[in-house]
Formats: sequence, structure tokens, C-alpha cells
Amino acid sequence: MIDRNTPRVKSPVFAGLLFICFALSGCESAKTPDEVTRSFWTALIDNDLATAENYVTDASKASLAASSHDYSNITSLETGKVIIDGEIASVETILKPEDTSLSTRPFETALVIENELWRIDYRRTRQNMAGTVFDGFFKSLENLGEKFQNQFEKQLPLLEKEIESFGEKMEKQLEEFGRELEKKLPSKQPEPQPDTI
Repeated sequence: MIDRNTPRVKSPVFAGLLFICFALSGCESAKTPDEVTRSFWTALIDNDLATAENYVTDASKASLAASSHDYSNITSLETGKVIIDGEIASVETILKPEDTSLSTRPFETALVIENELWRIDYRRTRQNMAGTVFDGFFKSLENLGEKFQNQFEKQLPLLEKEIESFGEKMEKQLEEFGRELEKKLPSKQPEPQPDTI
């Protein structure tokens, strides 16, 4: 007995198309490096380590779990220039803190292809982040040096006048000292020699 209420597939082509649609709908859609970067950093900002781990390489999972990542003060995430070179990529990333007086510097989020999907190379990304901290430190030192040089150049004419005035005072004191010495020491006249005229 055939149940006429059960839907049947009448065509093998239709059955094949239906199978492909179901198969494709179950697949994870491949994300671009920019999308992976945004998803990863959003997960870390939300303190969702489990989701963040989905976006890192297998080799990076241990370093991600071991490192401290308190991004609770980050209020916005921006991505910029994306560079793709074969199976590696980098995405310019800026994490903006709640305190707007703090400077923000872009760094490169490093990605590689792993199992045909873009994944974050967390170790390289952390190195890139550390590099921006040192860049900021050296830039601050450079700015401090420039400020010091500008202040020194402004004070230089005053310093030159002070040195000149000090030199004149020293010269007068030496002359005075010389006169005092002449007064206190009797002047010796050379004694005439008997055989001289």
C-alpha cells in the first residue's frame, strides 16, 4: 500500500539540487581576513574566550589561553588596510579605549590559512602589538628630546649673557686680587752689580 500523503521526489535532478542546498547550508561560510579579525577581537572585548579560540590557529590556542587579555576598557574596534599575500594576511587594527586621552596606535593582526579558512596567528599578532608599544615609547622619548631642545634653544641667549657677565665679574675680581697682591708684597728692585755702569 502506498501512502499518497507522503511527499515524493519526482525527479533525480530535483533530489540532487535539494541535497546540494542542504549540504551548503550546513557548511561554515568562509570569512575574509577582515571579518575574522573583527570577529576575533569582538569576542575578546566581550571576554568570550571560547568564541575567540574559534578564530585562532591550532598552534595559537595555547598562547591565547595562557595570556592575559583584559579588553574591558575597549569601546570600539576599527580595521583598516588588509594585505593578502598568498596564505598569509595582515589587517590593520585599532582598539580604542574608553579613556580618549590615551593614545591609540594601529597594529597588524596576523592571519594564515589553516584548513582552508583564515585564522589569527595570535603569537605574531601579540608581537605586533608589543612593537607598537615600543614605537609609542620611542616616539614619546623623541618628543621629549625635541621639547628639551626647543627649551634649551630659547634659554641659550639668556645663558650666553649670564656666562658673559660671570666672565666679566671673574676678570674684575682677578684684577682686584692682583692689585692686592702687589700692595702686600714689597717690590724688590734688582741690586746693581759692581762691575756694571
